[in-house]
Order: sequence, then structure tokens, then C-alpha cells
Amino acid sequence: MKIRYNFVQKSEVKYCDSTFTVQQAHAYLNETGYRSIPVLSENGTKFAGLIYKVDILEYLYEKNGSADESIASLVESKDAFVYEDDSFFKTFLTIRRLPFIAVLNASDEFIGIITHANVMDVLEDSFGMKTGGYTLTIATIEHKGAIKDLVSLISDINIDGLLTLDNGEKYLRRIILNLPGTLSEDRVQHLKSLIEEKEFRVTHIDRIN
Repeated sequence: MKIRYNFVQKSEVKYCDSTFTVQQAHAYLNETGYRSIPVLSENGTKFAGLIYKVDILEYLYEKNGSADESIASLVESKDAFVYEDDSFFKTFLTIRRLPFIAVLNASDEFIGIITHANVMDVLEDSFGMKTGGYTLTIATIEHKGAIKDLVSLISDINIDGLLTLDNGEKYLRRIILNLPGTLSEDRVQHLKSLIEEKEFRVTHIDRIN
């Protein structure tokens, strides 16, 4: 899954121009209600970093800084960006410590941001929250070919999604399996019995509507 399908477009993003003074940036952050927004340069085409309201307040009231100074010294996280053709997985490696990250195109132009809400949307999709159905949490003793064995057991059922947890654990792994909501309760229980005949244990079955 590429980032290009899961981000907030530039037209919907509030941002500061790199030419703003501290006073202008402070006023704009108050107007937007956000604690941090992107800073753009070159007529709004290039990503320059993030500016935080808390840094502005510290600068003005604790360091007695001038409100007429440029925001340049307050801009942070200049490397907080990914490219639209990157894998969405790269987002997880970058966004944890930030409120959002910028998205650039192949010409290094700013085209939007990825927020934590975007990440949650992708996770919800992977758990079948948008399409509904059944989510089975399956525990297994870690062994070679575990996922292949599990999929083979239910080869006649369409799998809507599959997610593994506890990767890297030596002994136990959990597998989240999403199955279609068109299955009957009896069919799901039959699949549970089939799965548990092997080296698996179904710990939870959730019906998502």
C-alpha cells in the first residue's frame, strides 16, 4: 500500500509561510487551533519543517524573544517527510514521535500530510472495521510455515485480511484473521474447530458490523 492513497491533501492543510514572523505564526496557530503546523517555503511548494505553539510561547514568554523576529530558528523536524510513492509502512517508522509528517512528490514538492488519524484508518481497514465480518485472534507456537499451515486449513474461504503480532518472539505468535461477514455463525464455529485440531488456538472471535 502506497502513501499516495492515504494522506491529507495540501488544499486541506493549514501551514505557515517561512517568511512569517513569530507574531504571525502565533496568531495563525491560535486561529487554526492546532498545536503544530507545517512550515513551507518557495511560495508554498517546499517543506521547511514543523512549528509548535509551545516553542513559540517558550520563546516569547520564557526567553523574552522578539515577536517581530523570523520563525526560522523555531522550525523543527525538517526531515519529517516521506514520499507519496513510499510504502505506507515507512510512516510507522517516522510518525510515532510527531503529530504528523509531510508528504512530498518526486519533485520534492509538498503535497500534503499524514496524520495519526490516517494511520488509524489504515489499521482499522486491516482489522476489517470498514467492511465488517469476523475477526479471529489465533495463537500458535512459533514454527516455520505457521501462516502457510493456517491458510491451508481454510483454503476454501476468502481471507479479507491477515495481520501478525508478536513478530520476533521465540515461542508464541498471534495471528489476526479477517473473514467475510457472509459466513454463518455455525460455519465460523466449524472453522474454529478445524483450526484448533492443528497447532493453533482461537483465543477470540469478534463480529464486526
